[in-house]
Amino acid sequence: MKNIAWILPGLALATVIGCSGDKDSGDATGDGGGDGGTGACEVEIGTTFPVDGETSAYYRTTVDFKLSAEDPDGTPSIMLAGPSGDVAGTTTVSDDGKTVTFTPSGALDSGATYTATIDFCRGQDSISFTTSSLGAPLTASIDGKAYKVDLGGADFVQPAGVADLLLGQLENDILLGVVSSSPNLQIIGAISMDGVSDQDMCNETIDFPAADFSDSPYFQIGPQDTTISVAGFNVDILQLAISGTFAADGSYFGGGTLAGELDARLLAPLVGDLLGTTDPDEICGVVAGFGVSCQACSSDGAAYCLEVYVRDITATELGTPIVVRTTADIDADPTCAE
Repeated sequence: MKNIAWILPGLALATVIGCSGDKDSGDATGDGGGDGGTGACEVEIGTTFPVDGETSAYYRTTVDFKLSAEDPDGTPSIMLAGPSGDVAGTTTVSDDGKTVTFTPSGALDSGATYTATIDFCRGQDSISFTTSSLGAPLTASIDGKAYKVDLGGADFVQPAGVADLLLGQLENDILLGVVSSSPNLQIIGAISMDGVSDQDMCNETIDFPAADFSDSPYFQIGPQDTTISVAGFNVDILQLAISGTFAADGSYFGGGTLAGELDARLLAPLVGDLLGTTDPDEICGVVAGFGVSCQACSSDGAAYCLEVYVRDITATELGTPIVVRTTADIDADPTCAE
């Protein structure tokens, strides 16, 4: 398993800056429906993703409607229509019944306008959004380019409100460099120095497994179990997966996602002082106070894992490439001993 010293700082930063990236839809509500015949439906639409009127939505986006309460009439549904008519896809509802999600069967068109309509107990309500230019074929080489990941505007879907508590705040940027893009995408990772975007030469770079780039400019790395190192502790992220889409000119990538599992048993040494306990059952009890439940781990089925999902991540091009650094390089560098 790879050692990626930068990923926990990134997760912490994402939550500190914006635990919930859902965009306010203006608290729109429908006008019809009738609560199963028991009276007026009191369910309202609070937020949507993308936001109504969005002009730079990701062409691989899902569509979320967040409700004020579970729909008493049954399962709500979402329909999505675009330039070529209705979009095939599936509607799912969260366990608490408050988040309704439409997942298209395939990528949407770039630079196209879509209308999403939810059918729920109050009738129907719609939002419209336009996709960005992401998804257009590459017109420039990305080989040798380096990128700084910007988590400030990302949408931290899971576990909202918990990652900052568990992981704390560290002032480092995630840096990614493209070694080659053919036939597969080979990316290396690095961490910046505190408070700046310059690469920290006293940390090893990370060799990621080759990513499938057959759907260029879209890429996906993983999923694979990965070991991270932060504050002197090694922690596993189970089934870590990273994806995104490069802009046609290679100047940035957007629509990025990061997903995986954090095991409370492995987090215990890192968060013990913060939470006052290293007991994984008690750690799960603390996060339960935020409405987040520990789930069965993919490794052994024990209920100690927190699902991590961050979406809408962007990364902008750096002016300098990432320099490969090994343990031997760091040991031989006298500045790293200071």
